[in-house]
Amino acid sequence: MADPPTDPVSLAPAQKDDARVCGVDRSVVERFLIMVRDNYPKADRSSFFLEEVAGTTYTLSMANLRDVLSHLATLLAEDTPPEEWEAQLASAEEHFRRAIQEPHAIALGVLRERFNSVYSRYQEILPHIRKMQGKGLFQGAPTDQVIQGRLRVIAQLATAGRAAKRRNRIDPDWDHGVGEYAEAYDKLLALTQELSGHVHQHEAARQQHISKVWSIGGAIGTAVLGTLSLLLVLFPSFVERIRDWLGITRP
Repeated sequence: MADPPTDPVSLAPAQKDDARVCGVDRSVVERFLIMVRDNYPKADRSSFFLEEVAGTTYTLSMANLRDVLSHLATLLAEDTPPEEWEAQLASAEEHFRRAIQEPHAIALGVLRERFNSVYSRYQEILPHIRKMQGKGLFQGAPTDQVIQGRLRVIAQLATAGRAAKRRNRIDPDWDHGVGEYAEAYDKLLALTQELSGHVHQHEAARQQHISKVWSIGGAIGTAVLGTLSLLLVLFPSFVERIRDWLGITRP
């Protein structure tokens, strides 16, 4: 039995609309994917920096990346009208900006609290450090004027980072601003560690001095007690004189 005639039209492959992806203009989808390609690694590095370098966490970083995916799903949804496609793209970019920039700002704020504590203690011992520098100790310990100068540079970098945050798009200037935030963190960390090192050195020298005083005092006390014991053995009448002097009656 012969096969039934086939319809050549029904066998032809379905026509593909190269101008659309999931019903959305290909150019819009490509722009979204390029944004993910270029910015997700930056957001991932920022999250790693906050957790591994600064030692803290920021759950909103993950929330912002989740929202990027949410906007992609909304963009590709069948019921999203074309006039809202650009809005989904813009909103996703804003979440990327937050995921990249905010961890650096938070890390700098956490470090600043640590620095303030170390700096306060350093200011307390600075007069002692200045005196000991004349004896060859604490060479290189910065003066308060030097510290203030370094803090001004750090503040300028942080200000530039905050200014970049106000830009409404990710571009080379915005990336540079994030880099200045990171540089401000590195400089403040170096200053914190430097001052902390001098504080610990001072505390160690102070404890060493206290131990030396106690050692000398103990040696003197031992010598005095030894002398008294020897006198009591060699001169029993000396005991009677001490009793009379202290008003102790004989048993």
